[in-house]
Amino acid sequence: MNTMLKTKKVYVVGNQVYYANFITKRELVDDINDADIIIFTGGDDVDPSLYNCKPHPTTYSNLQRDLAEREEFKKIRPDQLAVGICRGSQFLCVINGGILIQNVENHTIRTTHPITEVSTDKIYEITSTHHQMQYPFIIPAKYWTCLFYSTGRRSSIYEGDNVKFPPYEPEIVLYNRPNLPKCLAIQGHPEYMRPESPIVIRINEIIDKLISDEN
Repeated sequence: MNTMLKTKKVYVVGNQVYYANFITKRELVDDINDADIIIFTGGDDVDPSLYNCKPHPTTYSNLQRDLAEREEFKKIRPDQLAVGICRGSQFLCVINGGILIQNVENHTIRTTHPITEVSTDKIYEITSTHHQMQYPFIIPAKYWTCLFYSTGRRSSIYEGDNVKFPPYEPEIVLYNRPNLPKCLAIQGHPEYMRPESPIVIRINEIIDKLISDEN
């Protein structure tokens, strides 16, 4: 990829192209090989069989989709960036060896809530509409970094097979396992927000840096 390009080439898995709305200076492409960024989108829960856990009563999944997207993920080169939105973030957590909290509360509000950036302690607002959550805590710490977490603790329940009470609620996580592409897992929905929203601007800064680092 050419780091001098100002336009980011984006491939959306499943062709739900509105999920790319938050990426500035974007060009949608139809071939995954031409992309700088590959987006995995929202939808049904990731099937717990992919992370060797029993399903929670509230879990509804589409295993056929999960298996198809796992094959798509295998096509991503190390110099490309995988980005997950909502269910897509959970999918990337699982692909990197994590599991999911299969039921939380107060995250399906369909409005904004505050999240805190770890490196700066700055608080941003982001949308929220999910009942599951990434649980990367079983992955060796050197392979993932929490970039943002929920400001305060929104949920009082964290239900799911093999899940312990988490130290915080991860909102945006960067996964960086050997032999896999970098994965930016965004639990919220920046595509619902205005381009001038501070969190949208900040996410684009992070994406630009990650793409630049790969070249």
